[in-house]
Amino acid sequence: MYYFELFDTPISLVVDKSALLKKYYTLSKEYHPDNFSLGNELAQEQALNMSAKINEAKKILDNNYKRLEYILRETNTIIPDEKYVLSPQFLGEMMDINEQLIELEFEKNEADLLKISAELASIEASIFTTVQSFFTLSNFEASTSDYLLLKDFYYKKKYIDRVKEKLEK
Repeated sequence: MYYFELFDTPISLVVDKSALLKKYYTLSKEYHPDNFSLGNELAQEQALNMSAKINEAKKILDNNYKRLEYILRETNTIIPDEKYVLSPQFLGEMMDINEQLIELEFEKNEADLLKISAELASIEASIFTTVQSFFTLSNFEASTSDYLLLKDFYYKKKYIDRVKEKLEK
């Protein structure tokens, strides 16, 4: 996977943040467009493109959730515009929470907001336990079933994050 190769780091859901930052500064310095200002137009364009890739790679590798998404995309475990079907139990829990949020739109109640936040946190913690071990491995070697488990976590987490956004409004 290109971003991991670029930063000379093993494919993993865990990264060494200080090593990542050190490599980022090294690459940024090496490919900074100013270093190519006297070069031809092609060299300048390549430096600019490489600089953009370095910045994007750092942003992705530095964030657990974006790193997971990147790995799942690169392994074709998730695909753009996929219509992934979540479990009926999870969807039922989310429907209950969404109904509570709709009721709160009419009558704001801080205690109920806190209750919903706690309920969401509990669900999020529960789904994380199914994949927690993957976030401790320094070298990531996953089977097809592991990727499917991570995919399910990814989509559930994405759903929960959207509900959290509603809570913050």
